[in-house]
Amino acid sequence: MNKSNSVTCSFTMDRDVYNAYKSVVSAYGENVKGNLVRYMKNVIKYETPNAETIEAIEEVRNLKENPNKKTYSSFAGLMKDIDNE
Repeated sequence: MNKSNSVTCSFTMDRDVYNAYKSVVSAYGENVKGNLVRYMKNVIKYETPNAETIEAIEEVRNLKENPNKKTYSSFAGLMKDIDNE
């Protein structure tokens, strides 16, 4: 990253919130800064700040790329399959 094209962010937040967040992202092998930067890039990429929406979009993209995915010709067929599970 070009130093002249970077910004330093500084903010104050509740210590318990920070520690809880850090605990969650650390469990997935990330650090707070890296996780926040990745989240910001996803907000820009998907133009939505909702993490659940971002996750759903990624899930659909992955399903579209899967040649072995199960498909249905109708909603009724989908519901029948769900009822049989």
